[in-house]
Amino acid sequence: MCNYTVHFVLSLFLATILSFFFCNSKKKKVLAILITPVFFFILFYNYDYGLFIGGIAPIIISYLGAIYSSFLLNFFISQKKSYYTDESSNDYSIARKIRRCVLLFFAFLFQATLVLYIQCIPWAIDTFPLSNIEAVLFTIFAGANEGAEEFVLSSFGNKVCVPAIKIFFVVFASQLVVAIILKNRKLALRFVFWKIKGRILGRSLIEYLGQIHKIITLFMVVYCAILSLILPGIVMSAPFKALFQQPVDSEIYRNHYIDSGSQQIRTIEKTKNLIVILLESMETNFSEYTPEIANLEHQSINFVPGGVSVAGTSWTIAAITAKLCGIPLNMPMGVDEYLGKLPTYLPSAYCLMDLLENKKYNQVFIQGSSGNFTQIRDFVKTHGHIDLHDLEFYKDKGRVPKDYIVFWGIEDRKLYQYAREEIDSLYKLDAPFALFLTTMDTHQPDGYVDEKCNQEFGNVEKKYLKALRCASKQLNDFILWAKKQPWFENTVISVMGDHTQPRLSMKVGIPKSDSLYWTNFIINSGIQKPMKTRQYSSLDMFPTLLEAMGFVLEHRGMGLGRSLFSDSLTMLELYGRNALDSLLRERSIQYDKFLFGEK
Repeated sequence: MCNYTVHFVLSLFLATILSFFFCNSKKKKVLAILITPVFFFILFYNYDYGLFIGGIAPIIISYLGAIYSSFLLNFFISQKKSYYTDESSNDYSIARKIRRCVLLFFAFLFQATLVLYIQCIPWAIDTFPLSNIEAVLFTIFAGANEGAEEFVLSSFGNKVCVPAIKIFFVVFASQLVVAIILKNRKLALRFVFWKIKGRILGRSLIEYLGQIHKIITLFMVVYCAILSLILPGIVMSAPFKALFQQPVDSEIYRNHYIDSGSQQIRTIEKTKNLIVILLESMETNFSEYTPEIANLEHQSINFVPGGVSVAGTSWTIAAITAKLCGIPLNMPMGVDEYLGKLPTYLPSAYCLMDLLENKKYNQVFIQGSSGNFTQIRDFVKTHGHIDLHDLEFYKDKGRVPKDYIVFWGIEDRKLYQYAREEIDSLYKLDAPFALFLTTMDTHQPDGYVDEKCNQEFGNVEKKYLKALRCASKQLNDFILWAKKQPWFENTVISVMGDHTQPRLSMKVGIPKSDSLYWTNFIINSGIQKPMKTRQYSSLDMFPTLLEAMGFVLEHRGMGLGRSLFSDSLTMLELYGRNALDSLLRERSIQYDKFLFGEK
């Protein structure tokens, strides 16, 4: 039994003992013994495992929780003649008054917790992809999440704590005013709700306030219970079973996976440089609000209608993995080897960066958040030994202050400028180069809009629409700059949305029933193609990028991907969405080799 569990059990026992002695009748003592352990467990069981905080704090909270829950339970199971309306008693001693005030304090503290919970549920749904349990679990268990903590805590404070405090004081003041009116006028309120009858009657302000509080709290508890049904409905829609199943011999890997050793990869002439720009949550569905991007798509090789976020590719690091390695990101949660962080990141998978490293490309990966977030540092170190220029890198170089944090790290406007400088440096080296850039300003829940964007698009009311307009303009400015550079003609520029995000699409008025597609176009492709509709996913970008750069693939595919310049059927076209999602989610012996290597 771990240390947290021992103290949790002891504090639970303490809560039960306190509840027993606080009660003043045999019936209530028996009720306290039966209810207190359940009540205490519901309120404080998470601290048993230290899921939210570490060190000694969970232990302290458990013991404070024992006192809190015993007072709280005593307040709610007390009968009318216990503390508030004991009309037969003339005992109004200081001790009795203090006892009643303490009980009421803990009761209102519980009411404040309910208000916080009511604010927390909508915030959680809006901030986290709860319906995408793969993304949530991977983010939780993927080790350090620098950058995310600051954003989440800031968002929680601004969107949950501050409004909850304001709402609670309004609720408290309303109850107090009603209690004062009733007490001064010596009124009694009687009400009937369905088959429930009740009344508010007392001799003191505390008695009135206590009874009003009980009624309001009862309605709040019912509302919270109803609100709580939303979360299981969202989370349980995810395919939990696939996360814990035993590995199988997968049909899709057995029949369709193409590795580097099974085909000849050659070049007819000198291959081009590569710039990959991954735009956070950017969709073709946003074209009305991103006119510059729409114009660039029209002028470039544009794969219509856009990419589909199939299973294992629908959050940022999973999309990056799929686009650059041709396989989804599946993290097994039911094996002993996976204890929260893989020692390396898909060490036996073969990715675009591995191939470019063998071809002597100089490679740089730029992102504004910390490279420790979702193990992106492990990813680029394992594949291609790419130089990662992230939040920590630019802090160490003095480009931003040591305590700098905007949104998730560094805003996109600065990143584009850093990318210009990096490309200029790479071009001066006697070798081809590849630069990967991920943006962040259009991330959920509402995106980020810098001061210059506010000035340029001040007429746009909604914040996320303004973030989209800004992202479109910033990308266009970068492409216009690139066209004036000496390396431009010999460089493939691939612009892709990393994935789609339904909640963001709904925020800009896209109907929930519409199909969502992430943005995808290529500038300066070495291969031209007739415009035709294709059904494809992130898996298909690995071979597509290679052929755009001038590589010739014998089988026109890599990994599970198929080049969109070829007539080969993509996995999405071959299987359809539902069947493909099922195949990609299943645990396979082939995928375990990517994770852990040969056994």
